[in-house]
Amino acid sequence: MKKSLLAVGVAATLGALSGVSNAAMTVAQNGVGQINILPYYTVQNGNTTLISIANTDELNGKAVKVRFRGAQFSDDVFDFQVFLSPADVWTAAVTLDGNVARLTTNDNSCTLPAKADLNQKFVTARLLDANKAQGTREGYVEIINMGDIPVSAVPDSLYVATKHVNGVAPCTTAVLIGDVAAPNDLTGKLTNPKTGLTSFATIINVANSKAFTVPATALNQIDGVTGLPSLVVPVRYSRQANLTTGTLSFGSVSPAFASAQTADSVFDPATGNVKMYEFDLPDLSTPYGTANAAAQLAELQTALAKGSVVTEYATDDSILASTDVVLSQPTRRYYYTWTDTPTAATDPLRTLATVDGATGVYSSLDADTNSVTVGAPSVYDREERTVSAENNIVISPNPQGSATWTLIGEVSVVSINNGAGKTGALGAEITAQDYTFAYNDGLVRLSTTAGVQALPVIGFTAVNVFNASAGGAAGTNYGQVLPLKWNTAP
Repeated sequence: MKKSLLAVGVAATLGALSGVSNAAMTVAQNGVGQINILPYYTVQNGNTTLISIANTDELNGKAVKVRFRGAQFSDDVFDFQVFLSPADVWTAAVTLDGNVARLTTNDNSCTLPAKADLNQKFVTARLLDANKAQGTREGYVEIINMGDIPVSAVPDSLYVATKHVNGVAPCTTAVLIGDVAAPNDLTGKLTNPKTGLTSFATIINVANSKAFTVPATALNQIDGVTGLPSLVVPVRYSRQANLTTGTLSFGSVSPAFASAQTADSVFDPATGNVKMYEFDLPDLSTPYGTANAAAQLAELQTALAKGSVVTEYATDDSILASTDVVLSQPTRRYYYTWTDTPTAATDPLRTLATVDGATGVYSSLDADTNSVTVGAPSVYDREERTVSAENNIVISPNPQGSATWTLIGEVSVVSINNGAGKTGALGAEITAQDYTFAYNDGLVRLSTTAGVQALPVIGFTAVNVFNASAGGAAGTNYGQVLPLKWNTAP
């Protein structure tokens, strides 16, 4: 028997024995997937975030949706499409422009909108006034393969338009856009979106000489028979357009809200009442081989659920050490209940809604503080000593101690022994808080359980230390990234 067939057979057997009898969304251990999620980007306090998205498929191109979401309520603050040719890499930088993040790319891969229009500030249209000043500065990134651009003996026009020639893709306008009044629907030129995407972000602070490189969490829809990434996920292409009606794009069949296509109830006229456009699809809840958006959300919840995360930390003052733990929750938005606070007079384009509460695993959400209550941390120093009483661990600057610990926002940044203000390693502000322990260095287990529910969490730990004897008289910083370890059970 050929080795490849044997491997497939073994995978199928192991899948059956482990109870994986149906297709399911699963975290890819090799970091390559149909969907990637970057847990954090930031332009706070001198930071720039460099983004890289690669297509490891050496035969087929990929039509990729990229969406930046804010750290507070994961509002869409910038989204576009990238067309990766085989073995292609697309790169960009996110910087601060005044009070708002902006994207800059010199990459020659095709995008919609085109590169000249893509180099601009992030969009604050869906941020409430209270969030506009900082709402784009921190968040996370969704990267979704909407469909493959297939290679063939006689290549299709989309393949030719997006395939690099001497280092530059043609990006033929007639193929990618067509009539500007009604952009082309490319669904018919795409095939089932297969695995192949891998991504990373580097958060770099030149002035402070430190950088943190973070890989994306990769997800695949796994075939229940083979145990391998599914080859039959339907094409999920939706035009990068502010259209609400149409007959071709899967995202345009409903002018208002299509619960089969998204679990984001902000688009439900009865609740959030935010106007949905084709560019809003696909999102992470769009059915990717599942029956509907609710099923997709349930699979993501299972795949990303973590009862607690464990990490080392360092906060020794002698080396100016600082530690931040990023706990991104990329499905929290889909559990919100909304209230349509703005009126037609103040919000004529129906872009705004206020979080009223949440359901399911986030039913304990406090909308006023944008936080969920989790369990107490367990803390050890490097010599096994542990904090004996919970009130010796505080969310500073509370001097009386606290029996309540929370995660704030969609991207919660927990700083350790840092005090009030921006966090120590990453300079986070929007959804940051501090946990103060009795020990400078050691091991900590942070709860990511709300009530009895393990929350869907991805992230990393950023540790920064300062070496006064290196880098000349000024010394230098060293940034390092620790991958999170976790328990799935609460």
